[in-house]
Amino acid sequence: MTKIRVADYIVRRLEELGTSHAFMLSGGGMMHLQDALARSKTMHYVCCHHEQSCAYAAEAYARQLPGLGVAFATGGPGGANLVTGIVQAWVDSSPVVFLVGQAKRSETIRGTGLMGLRQYGTFEVDMISIVQSITKYSAFVDDPAMIGVHLDRALGQALAGRPGPTLLEVPLDVQGALIDPATLAREAAPATPVTVPDAEVRQVIEWLQRARRPLILAGHGVRVSGAAELFRSLCARLNIPVATTQLATDLLPYDHPLFVGHPGVKGDRAGGFAVQSADTLLVIGCSLHSMTTGYELPLFAPTAMKIQVDPDPLILRREHVGVTHQLQAPVDAFLRALDAAAPSVSFPESPWHAHCRQLKSTLSVFDEPHPTTAGALNYYDVIAALNAHLQGGETIVADAGSAYYIVGQAIRPKARTRVILAGGLAQMGYTTGAAIGAAFAAPDRTIIGVTGDGSFQMNVHDLAVMHHHRLNIKLVVVNNGGYVCIRNTQHAYFGGLLSGVDEQTGVSFPDLEQLASAYGVPYARACSNAELEAALTGALSTRGPLLLEAKVVREQEILPSVQSQRRPDGTMASKPLHEMYPFLPDERTAELLMRD
Repeated sequence: MTKIRVADYIVRRLEELGTSHAFMLSGGGMMHLQDALARSKTMHYVCCHHEQSCAYAAEAYARQLPGLGVAFATGGPGGANLVTGIVQAWVDSSPVVFLVGQAKRSETIRGTGLMGLRQYGTFEVDMISIVQSITKYSAFVDDPAMIGVHLDRALGQALAGRPGPTLLEVPLDVQGALIDPATLAREAAPATPVTVPDAEVRQVIEWLQRARRPLILAGHGVRVSGAAELFRSLCARLNIPVATTQLATDLLPYDHPLFVGHPGVKGDRAGGFAVQSADTLLVIGCSLHSMTTGYELPLFAPTAMKIQVDPDPLILRREHVGVTHQLQAPVDAFLRALDAAAPSVSFPESPWHAHCRQLKSTLSVFDEPHPTTAGALNYYDVIAALNAHLQGGETIVADAGSAYYIVGQAIRPKARTRVILAGGLAQMGYTTGAAIGAAFAAPDRTIIGVTGDGSFQMNVHDLAVMHHHRLNIKLVVVNNGGYVCIRNTQHAYFGGLLSGVDEQTGVSFPDLEQLASAYGVPYARACSNAELEAALTGALSTRGPLLLEAKVVREQEILPSVQSQRRPDGTMASKPLHEMYPFLPDERTAELLMRD
């Protein structure tokens, strides 16, 4: 009988899964966990300077692989600092296991049963109470003999079904306790055979075959289910036009003949017109969030039969746009069933196909009015230049505000390009940590992070990690003098009274060249298209980190966009997806909106 520490057992189980990296910040409350990780021969720890960055890195690592992400944190403030990253993994369905230290059992709220006590042990925070609503499984490990069961649940549930985060809180005396792995209680993963009823799949095929204007709307759930390759091959065979959500931007390359666009409040006109023109809309792995459908829900695809396929019963119960038929099923299982049920189905070329191609070719976001001023670029110039340099093996990461909207709207992925957006949260500070995670998951790729001068400050310390490991991350910091999305909102709805958005209203920013130098990261600046081209050419021709500051116009508008208007009673009203600002002439709108 060979006994090992609980901490060693945890790391051994992660090794058995093939996990090669874990992201952490050192702390006394996880000292046995940290020591076990340091002794591993196959797992490598990556040290960040804030637990939030550890969480973001682990989440993007999982998405890039795809596979399991792992983050370690000390108890108390370390665990609390993970929370935003846990939410990120929760809303974007990323499988991440968080392992958090804690004071010894006799000095914890849960260990003594004094629930409601604010604090017992040194630096103690009761993490389980905090994270229960944002994890698939969370547990306070109060018995060393139960670590096998808790790990089975945490690892299994993170990866099963709709993936998501799990968390184990491991007190110090449990971390260091000796156990015999051979005698541990274990919990077998429940068998969950999934069958998609043949009749329902055949009915979907029949509805599609009856349609004159069928459209597939694909969401992030396709990739989450591991079915991206199957989806692409099935689309090619079925020959049905496809729109994708912004979080699923890279499911099809932009130049794919069936790809139309991205519908949404900050999407593109082509995707919006396609959705609003369709008579049959097959929604796969998409939650139909209002950012995709628009805020005036009855105006979404008003003439279409809407068929929604999703594994999450609560997503289906939330239905609010007039879905005609729902099918609760794992996306990968549905796509396999559809593939098997329609081996010879292929939709012939039609006026609808030609119309969708016309929408994409004539309604480019780059044709919208995006003015520049002397000594500054337009944000869309930056994305256009990135598009021109993409070869197909890069990963694009973006986070909040303009970066989230404009990258999601205007990036044109190649066949092997990955785009990782801070989807459900679109939070500031995500890009740098996520770029680090993606870089460790795919060391042969060039990682291009796009963030704003405001968002960048949230986790600027990530430059130290990029420099330390010589990661091949090209960080594009778009400098528009503060928080432009908030400035735009204050101009539109509050009479232009600005607060907390720039240096004049309380928020100042450091010199980025000096900042990059302090962290040992090479720096470049671009204030014109010529400088941007030269900077990108130089950056992408060499390996290693680089910070590229792109100076853009201060009053950047995100165009096109579905805008809201304030009614006299103070409530807000929005246009349908195809009526985006700047508004097209009525006759042009009628021409582009294909109806019976």
